[in-house]
Amino acid sequence: MSISRANLLKDRSMGVTGFAIFLQLITFCSTNDPTRIVVRINGTAITAGDLEFTAVQRGIPEAERGEAEPKLIDDLIERQLIRDFLHSRKIAPNSEELKTQIERAEEFIKKRGEDPAALLKKIGYTPERLNRELGLTLAWQAYVRQTITPKQIKEYFEQHKAELDGTQLRASQIFLKLPQPANEPSQASGIQKLNEIREEIRNQKISFAEAARKYSEAPTRDQGGDLGLFGWQGKLPAAVSQAAFALKEMELSQPIVSPFGLHLIQVTERKTGDFSLEDVRGVILDRLSQKLWKSTAESSRIGAKIERKVLP
Repeated sequence: MSISRANLLKDRSMGVTGFAIFLQLITFCSTNDPTRIVVRINGTAITAGDLEFTAVQRGIPEAERGEAEPKLIDDLIERQLIRDFLHSRKIAPNSEELKTQIERAEEFIKKRGEDPAALLKKIGYTPERLNRELGLTLAWQAYVRQTITPKQIKEYFEQHKAELDGTQLRASQIFLKLPQPANEPSQASGIQKLNEIREEIRNQKISFAEAARKYSEAPTRDQGGDLGLFGWQGKLPAAVSQAAFALKEMELSQPIVSPFGLHLIQVTERKTGDFSLEDVRGVILDRLSQKLWKSTAESSRIGAKIERKVLP
């Protein structure tokens, strides 16, 4: 993704932000039977309270929770698999860090005029369960520090430098609309048309700007298709920006399919960013951590005993 100074600060504060969200959400969980078991993983129960908490945490409206439940339960299974994995490796949270977080949680609840033990009981959270929940993140962070090396972080930066160092591109596009919802025949026809336009440009029968004015169905047609400057993520559909970043200056893309339609891109300028490895080290560590989490969860599913309960 394109990185800004503000985003860096945001990424580096995610631990604090996530903790604050956890504390605030405790007071909003109100399932009628928080102890009802929805799934067991290797003998450990995941309850309706866990499910409710996760739904509130993710801002899922009550009316949509039935549809969202399978994915939420899957994510809770994943968390328990990671917890079991860390336990098997004897990876534990730093006791002082965990103690500090527990104290902060209890202090937050008290400031709201409520008793911590009573409130936790309301959502089916014993002190041990709260320790387990807050401790998972701390234990995972400890595992990440042991596992991801400075060499891996440096290699990732070199492999993804343009998207991490703040590089911006200027490009032009020719855009063709597709009916919504799009169908295969219309998409195939549009791709064929863009390929024909691409050949005209490559054979210098028409310039890209002239072709954009003639064929493009986007407002940028009046500027010869000029999109202005953009980064890895934000201004354009992900498929378009990612394809653009893979191009050299003045190189033509292949037709690109996005949720909005079809695009033909030509990069006209590249402005290299000035963020260093140190500027984005935290961002890289977070990405590698997420990748490691997914691969660890997937391998941990093999041989795991997962017993799903029928939801009422």
